[in-house]
Amino acid sequence: MRAAVLREYGGPLELTEIPDPVPGPGQVVVDIRACGVCGSDLFLQKGGFDSTIPIIPGHEAAGVVSSLGPGIDSVGIGQPVALYYIDYCGTCRICRSGRVNMCLGVRRMGVEFNGAFAERVVIPARSVIPVTEHDDPAAVAVLTDAVATPYHALVQRAAARPGETVVVFGIGGIGANAVQLAAYLGCRVIAVSRADASLELAVRMGAEVAIRTGPGISERVKEAAGPGGPDIIIQTVGSAEVFSQAVESAGIGCRVIAVGATLDPFPVNAMDLIWREAALSGSRGFTPLDIREVLDLHRGGAITTDHLVGNRRPLDQVNDALDDLRAGRVVRSVIDFGSGW
Repeated sequence: MRAAVLREYGGPLELTEIPDPVPGPGQVVVDIRACGVCGSDLFLQKGGFDSTIPIIPGHEAAGVVSSLGPGIDSVGIGQPVALYYIDYCGTCRICRSGRVNMCLGVRRMGVEFNGAFAERVVIPARSVIPVTEHDDPAAVAVLTDAVATPYHALVQRAAARPGETVVVFGIGGIGANAVQLAAYLGCRVIAVSRADASLELAVRMGAEVAIRTGPGISERVKEAAGPGGPDIIIQTVGSAEVFSQAVESAGIGCRVIAVGATLDPFPVNAMDLIWREAALSGSRGFTPLDIREVLDLHRGGAITTDHLVGNRRPLDQVNDALDDLRAGRVVRSVIDFGSGW
């Protein structure tokens, strides 16, 4: 099969032929139909995840089950599925609490084991989520991450409630969906970005206020939020400077949720958090339940993926797709392996 392999950090992906994967006990092989290209792939490419090398990246995918390992009866050959990129044990105390994204033995597709920038992938059967033939493969792929990630941040971590003011820093593939989800949840949304095109997208996604970042951004955010400041801040930018701005923008009782990834430290004044009873916490990925819920929202017309699936490329253009994302020309690209299931 064809696959795009990362052989060294900082280098391009190499398109190559490798043997088809064979499922072991508890595993299935999925023929990939679509895989999103996101900021995590860029972070992986530069060594941010300290991944296995060589590795086939790609973690935001949909496809069709084509082969079953011994003992699999939970899914059948020919079933369209969304892929949950986490291999979790299901038995540790964290998994038993429902937080399988935080499994004590977690392994990630496209990081610790080969991912979906390939024609086929082998994955635990418990990590596939059946979908219908009426679902668009590209939409399913991006829903599994670009939408499920901010959904987890807003619903599971921030517990967003109708009427609250939500500020989203960074309007990219994650941030734009944080905006539309917060609006769907009945929140007042303020979007912050350095790019006018991104702010225009945020308004289309449901932002009431769009602010171009720059000097005094924290004060401008608090002024736009009104007395007491914002209730929730979703920070999606991989920048220590923006993390500092987000914390400085926090209002009374504000929940600041870290979604964007950076290896650089940033200062936090403990008295600022104490005085405002604000909280800073992380949001790591999503769970299968989050994927199922955003799939239902999409099927019901509550949210859209049109802004995510318009830029499609074949596998042999995966490096171009990464370059598009790195240059900010797109909020998402999809590696397309053919139309339909």
